[in-house]
Amino acid sequence: MTVLSSSSRLLIFLFALLLPSIAASESDAALSNGTSIYDLLPQYGMPPGLLPDTVKSFSLEANGRFSVELDGSCYIDFDYPVSYEPSISGVIKYGSIEDLQGVKVRRFLIWFDVDTIKVDLPPSQYIYFQVGWITRKLGVQQFETVHSCNGNKALLHNGVEELFDWSL
Repeated sequence: MTVLSSSSRLLIFLFALLLPSIAASESDAALSNGTSIYDLLPQYGMPPGLLPDTVKSFSLEANGRFSVELDGSCYIDFDYPVSYEPSISGVIKYGSIEDLQGVKVRRFLIWFDVDTIKVDLPPSQYIYFQVGWITRKLGVQQFETVHSCNGNKALLHNGVEELFDWSL
């Protein structure tokens, strides 16, 4: 029978305590391993330009749950203005993002939460934004490149211009 010294037992104890945190940090690094979120989206059949160019960090769990941190809230003008909160989350599967939080689309001066984003399989020229029970088909080409964010002050100004068109 082998008897361990107290220092050996202490070392084994510390190793057992540190192992879960070491494994967690390695799995986080393995998930991001230098791959940007813009490289990751096409691996799931989604265009890279769904997110603005202000992504600070992201994480992806094995079950597809993801979270993205941006530098701040902003918007991008696609066919419709799309607003991004500083934190975005959801579940990504091949061809869809579900349970989406932190993304809104504006229609007629009203902001609607985007619940789901889908693409056709096999891929086509369209992407679908689901807002509640309404689905809107948009051309996917506008999401093929990563866009710069615009600030919220400009968004308010653009909304007022749309509401009050003073040109005759």
